[in-house]
Amino acid sequence: MPHGNVEYMNPANALTGVRLPEIYNNHFSQVQRSGRVTLSSLHKLLEKGDPSPQNIEKILGIVVPNGASYVTRPEFNTALALLACAQNKMEVSLSSLYKHKHSLPEPILIVNQSGKRDPDKRTAPPVVSPLDIAPKNTANGNGSSYPGMSKPTDTKPKMDSRNWFQNLEEVKVTIAPERAGFIFKHVNYIVESQKRSSIVLRRYSDFWWLMEVLLRRYPFRMLPNLPPKKLGGRDAAFLEKRRKGLSSGRQIPYGTICKLPPPHSLAKYQSSNLNQELVAWRKQNPPSLDEEYRRKKHSVEEMLNITPKNLDEQLQKTKNRMKAAAEHYVNFCFIMERMIRRMHGQATDFTRYSIALNSLSEAEHRYHASDCSSCQQVVKGYESVAKYMQRESNVLDSQVNTTADGVLENLKRFRDLLVSFRELDNRKEKLAVNQAEALSKRIANNRAKMNQHKGVPGLETEVARLEEAVQADENELRDQQCRQVFIRYCMWSELTYLHKQQAFVSSLYRDYVQDMVKFSKQRAENWAQLEIPVSVMPVEHDMFD
Repeated sequence: MPHGNVEYMNPANALTGVRLPEIYNNHFSQVQRSGRVTLSSLHKLLEKGDPSPQNIEKILGIVVPNGASYVTRPEFNTALALLACAQNKMEVSLSSLYKHKHSLPEPILIVNQSGKRDPDKRTAPPVVSPLDIAPKNTANGNGSSYPGMSKPTDTKPKMDSRNWFQNLEEVKVTIAPERAGFIFKHVNYIVESQKRSSIVLRRYSDFWWLMEVLLRRYPFRMLPNLPPKKLGGRDAAFLEKRRKGLSSGRQIPYGTICKLPPPHSLAKYQSSNLNQELVAWRKQNPPSLDEEYRRKKHSVEEMLNITPKNLDEQLQKTKNRMKAAAEHYVNFCFIMERMIRRMHGQATDFTRYSIALNSLSEAEHRYHASDCSSCQQVVKGYESVAKYMQRESNVLDSQVNTTADGVLENLKRFRDLLVSFRELDNRKEKLAVNQAEALSKRIANNRAKMNQHKGVPGLETEVARLEEAVQADENELRDQQCRQVFIRYCMWSELTYLHKQQAFVSSLYRDYVQDMVKFSKQRAENWAQLEIPVSVMPVEHDMFD
């Protein structure tokens, strides 16, 4: 923007180069969602500065693009700066901002500290233990089973899953406020572990490295899918989706990524230091890439007793129905997102109507209503309707946030769980191959040769070589057979885990219904309270003289 040329100014660049107070960042972090602020939230925040309805309408008319229901961070900052101008009896315009850009007053807002919303409060609720929800038996005994799971008919020992949902370490992932890098800017993520009392900065590539390590160490376990890497055009909405995607797998062994000592100050922990220390840590503490079977000792007999004999049949049933189930959940997420957009649009329209009605009320007071007492009552009715319409918008806005962070994220989480199991099955088909049949044939052939050569003078060395080969092949055969038992045990345990997550689905809908009941009551109470103010508005023609 050329210096001194106000014609090129717009709400997005009006404060370019201006060092703003920390209060701007604080208020933006409280009301932002996916890097943007809804019109309803912005209106609610501006009201805390106690400007006139006409000034609120003027500010929104300047910073909100035509037909938009969101404002970006630069537009949000411009709105707060214009509010400060209104509070200090200055002209509310972009030219006024340009004139006072280096001596802008600080906006004064009365914020209810107890009413702050934690943006990550409902992003990914903890895993629901199946022990907390007792499944009800149906007539056929399979009402609570997941596709592919059959009710056991024998008395074989069951898998002990009581500790699966205990001692889970949750890691909070948030986006660092500033991008790092000297030439090519990149986004850092703040990874926080309360259990370890550590806070570190990580790049997307660090999560990718961790996932590659986990795939090598746990090839026969379900692992969460990382959000895709996008080159160019990374807007705030995409970054927020990626953050949620990184957070969705925060209950797997993400502690690995938090083992670096926390820096004394995140602000001083620059990108170069971050990369150098992390690379050095990886070199000093290289994780073992051996798969789980190689790193631990396993009781083959115990795994055989736990794994059902019809596991292949159950896995095939699950595989056949997994594709349809995943497609259904993709559709569920799409429909829920569309419902959320409609609710958000409705909240925005209520806010716009409230602003316009308040502006009309102020104009009527100024030019007309003082001459007629009944007109004054009508104008008071305007103010009441505008007030309760804004409350309706606030309730809808809260409902949008709760639904987006609650049921929508939970649906996506279960969808990803189904996809993870499908990918696990694909990995198993590729990695579970063995040479047991070839080894058995080779052992039989070598034994036959060994028996033929025994007692033949001059073939003692050949017999000894064949004995060593048979011994080595038998050891390899036993190892591969044990590995197959372990793989089957892993698949059964993952199938059991998937089955038990039906409790999570029950909790998902239970919480969703409770939230909808709560917001429905709030909306009904809001309109019921408006009945009294509008009931006293004059409706008889004779009352207007």
